[in-house]
Amino acid sequence: MKLNDLTLGFLVLLAGIAIYASALQFSPIPGQSYGAETMPKTIAFLSLGLGLFMIGRSLAVGTRRPGMALAEWTRSPAALGGLATAIALILVYILFSDAIGFVPMAFGVMLVLMLTLRVKPVTAILVSLAAAVVVQQAFGRLLLVPLPRNAFLGFLW
Repeated sequence: MKLNDLTLGFLVLLAGIAIYASALQFSPIPGQSYGAETMPKTIAFLSLGLGLFMIGRSLAVGTRRPGMALAEWTRSPAALGGLATAIALILVYILFSDAIGFVPMAFGVMLVLMLTLRVKPVTAILVSLAAAVVVQQAFGRLLLVPLPRNAFLGFLW
């Protein structure tokens, strides 16, 4: 799917507004000058700026193209299956990450995605495990973002 700059600018602008609104619900960490809302608010402001830039540039140039056109890959059943798998895994992560914990869910999501993309199983397992641990350490330790924990692997971090 190809979107013109005006349509994409509006979508980025709406995403920035949604991210900022959701970041308002995060509570600050006591004793910290920044908290869990810092990164989402930064991303929201960058999205708002990018969206406004894209809209302004599109209006200034004034080219007329369709708002949306489907790309060639949308005619491939395998590509559509991969897209459906990715969306389903995002929904599974949203629904079950609090109960299962971040590391097992991130590992499972990345593993299934890599296997869907036909990565060799050994490579997919190793990369998924390493990426889940690195992302958990980066967000949990460096950025102090509280990620979902579980009782089984919670003692590790």
